[in-house]
Amino acid sequence: MGTFTHSRLLGSVLIRIAGATFSFGDLTIEQATVVVDELGFDLVDVGAGWSNYHQILPQEAVDDPDGQADRLRRVLDAHQLAVSELFIMHFGHPINHPAAQIREWTRGMFEGITHFAQKSGFESVMMIPGHVHEEEGQSAQEAFDLSVEELRFMVDVAQQRELQCNVEPCIGSIAEQPADAIRLIDAVPGLGLTVDYAHQVQLGLGPEQIEPLHPHARHFHAKQSSPESFQARPDEGVIDFPRLMRKLDADDYAGVVCVEFVTQEPLLEAGWDFKTETARLKQILDEALATL
Repeated sequence: MGTFTHSRLLGSVLIRIAGATFSFGDLTIEQATVVVDELGFDLVDVGAGWSNYHQILPQEAVDDPDGQADRLRRVLDAHQLAVSELFIMHFGHPINHPAAQIREWTRGMFEGITHFAQKSGFESVMMIPGHVHEEEGQSAQEAFDLSVEELRFMVDVAQQRELQCNVEPCIGSIAEQPADAIRLIDAVPGLGLTVDYAHQVQLGLGPEQIEPLHPHARHFHAKQSSPESFQARPDEGVIDFPRLMRKLDADDYAGVVCVEFVTQEPLLEAGWDFKTETARLKQILDEALATL
């Protein structure tokens, strides 16, 4: 059974710390829950994408949402773990793909997987906002407009399922710059952000430039980062996590901060142990919460 993970309660404000099932390589959900339990988490984000993110296979969840939800709940209950966000990204094609038939297929997948997410007890689902398909002749404005159209549909579907729909303003997307992410949020009522400072660190931005995203954030990912390396060890990067937690507290943020390192072969070859790095960052976040 997982040990208690620190949270911060101030009136109606609750900051919770979660772990990601997809941080530790190519593990099944059964294997991954053992790891996050041993690390002391009681709340998790679950992967439903590709590569290391596939503890839930999207097509299986769409084809049998009730059965797959029952399976997931059994696995989580065995370790007394609750779920926060379903980490989807997309279903193999960006949501703003120029081809109408691909976008229509994506819509069908999203409808099915939100059925699964609701049955499983998730609070939110996370997509990525799409990019400009220059090779297809798509302009930046066309890419933005298609993302808005598709995300409006997704937000509506998610709300019908009592789920929050978020996008991550990731590098390479139409929303990588804070101003562009806010523009997208303004165009899609009900859409939220899953903010991971590491993406904006890659653009050379500091906390003062990233913090304008906070009012629109419904979820946070935490990984250490530096301009030279997307992922850095918790004590070696440039992200000031105690400052982040103080800012979230000052903002009255009521939500989750999920420790979300992602296993990469070059880092393994460099001697990383992702369990160790995850445990250290969890410790940093817990200690920061304890001082609020």
